[in-house]
Amino acid sequence: MHSQCSWPISGDLSLQTKRDGKDFIIPLAPPIFVTPDNCVDISAFIRSGENAFSVVQQSDMSDYMFILHAHHPTPKEHEEWVKITRAFCTSEPTESLWKRSQSRS
Repeated sequence: MHSQCSWPISGDLSLQTKRDGKDFIIPLAPPIFVTPDNCVDISAFIRSGENAFSVVQQSDMSDYMFILHAHHPTPKEHEEWVKITRAFCTSEPTESLWKRSQSRS
């Protein structure tokens, strides 16, 4: 499936959900984070069991169609996800980070 996604820029559209008892509001007009296809990946908010999301529009969005498309990650998406999770799970001494940043200057 190939689609060209575009997003409203009015600031009047968001996706609202809860995760671990906390409310999350994800801006969609325009979205902050998009995939290479200009879509929004909400997989970080999906858990086993029941999931609830609300798309909240505060102005006329009749020129747009919003679709929830569930799929297995593509190889590229999986590769990016592995990079991101490794970055969060790998600790590195602050000193080596400082030295590396100095060597790039």
